[in-house]
Amino acid sequence: MKLEMRIKAVIILLAIILAGWQLSYTWRYTKLTPQKSEELPPSELKKLKDKAIKLGLDLQGGMHLVLQVDMSKLTEKERQGATDRALEILRNRIDQFGVSEPSIAKQGGNRIAIQLPGVVDRARALELIGKTAQLEFRLVEKEKIAEKVLTKIDELVYEKELETEDSLEVFEHPIFALFYNGKVAERDTALFNEYLRMPGVAQIIPSDDELLWDETSSGGLEGVEEYLEPLLVKKKTCLKGDAIVDARAGIGTPKNPVGARVDLTMTPKARRDWAHITGANVGRRIAIVMDGVVKSAPVVIERIAGGRSMIEMGTTPFKEAKDLALIIRAGALPAPVHIVEEHSIGPSLGADSIRAGVRSVYFGAILVLLFMIIYYRMCGVLANFALFFNIFFLLAVLSGLKATLTLPGLAGIVLVLGTAVDANILIFERIREELRTGKTTRSAIDAGYSRAFRTILDANVTTFLSGAILYYFGTGPIKGFAVTLMIGIAANLFTAIVMTKLVLDYVVMKGVKKLYI
Repeated sequence: MKLEMRIKAVIILLAIILAGWQLSYTWRYTKLTPQKSEELPPSELKKLKDKAIKLGLDLQGGMHLVLQVDMSKLTEKERQGATDRALEILRNRIDQFGVSEPSIAKQGGNRIAIQLPGVVDRARALELIGKTAQLEFRLVEKEKIAEKVLTKIDELVYEKELETEDSLEVFEHPIFALFYNGKVAERDTALFNEYLRMPGVAQIIPSDDELLWDETSSGGLEGVEEYLEPLLVKKKTCLKGDAIVDARAGIGTPKNPVGARVDLTMTPKARRDWAHITGANVGRRIAIVMDGVVKSAPVVIERIAGGRSMIEMGTTPFKEAKDLALIIRAGALPAPVHIVEEHSIGPSLGADSIRAGVRSVYFGAILVLLFMIIYYRMCGVLANFALFFNIFFLLAVLSGLKATLTLPGLAGIVLVLGTAVDANILIFERIREELRTGKTTRSAIDAGYSRAFRTILDANVTTFLSGAILYYFGTGPIKGFAVTLMIGIAANLFTAIVMTKLVLDYVVMKGVKKLYI
């Protein structure tokens, strides 16, 4: 019995430590003043922001837009999938805009609904969304030149760092220290970009070149950290997006029979140009750039005269090949979008929503806490203790999953407050019944938990499945409510079945004969 209790205690302690560690980022981020934010290194600020609980549009303010894709100038064939292609372009741009947890979804046949939490620069956002897509084929600079440029930048950054930092705290090669197998971890790209903005760095890069990020995934597996390759790319465009007639994803390449690929078909005029370009650059890489981001940079193996090309995607999942094909087709498709609906939610209104939501959580919690203490006395205090950790774990998991907390999500927390004590009520009532039959305290506790477990499990699983259905079929606020509800139910089972049982077992082990319940 003691061994079992120790194992449970270790599990609970580890859960509390992990949850506290995860929530520490939210605590530190919310306490940042504008002055402290400017003093923090960009990489540290980005890390705090990424790991803190994210607030939805209704809580932090922002923009809500509904766009309509103009199909009037498109042929019947071009209209097929036009909205999907426009959506991919918009998603790419909004990611570059730096919006935290944007919501972008189709609405009907030719409309796209966009939510941009935290965006206050309306003019810039509208310009970003409304501009024409830029798809370009550009030559990647020769490796020797690129390596020479990066070496000079590395030396300059090192000198600049020595001027401002203690020499013991400065890496001898600050730029190359960020590289792993020729690529930079996504978490370090902000620091890399900060180095590039240092005085004098721009003068090192040749005037006809620029550094762009190749966003091709290093592995494409969920949960695996992404690595991006900085490429020195020619500013001059070889071909533009209007050279592509079609782009389709497929499986099987000369190097990998199960590898993903994207097949490109060009216009008759572009075929001649492409034959000349590829013939003159065999063995060199050509970057496919969409809105300033390199989507692929394949090596030219031989001259391509037929107007058909293949982008080999390596170990990248087929889904990413389909996405790349969508993006390339979108670059060749002049389908403008028009704003048909626009709402702006100011930060003050969002702050009012937060205050109202938090107030409802407080009032709900106080009522539940008082009821449990009055009705179940000592065991009521224990249930309240479990309720606190329920919310604690709920917020930690929301932060860990990078979920977005919305106003309906706060409503979900209020609902969790009520349902969280439901399991304890079932258990305590069972224990009361067992005590009335004359059983000892230890026997009554064991029997109470054992007999209430199936009822608790059935009730919570049913509610969890309802939440899963809401999440699968719902959108926006409904998903936020469903996520909060499901996480709260899982936390409830842990706190009610494991934590409270451990405390009661410990109390009985210490010799308490009578349980005030």
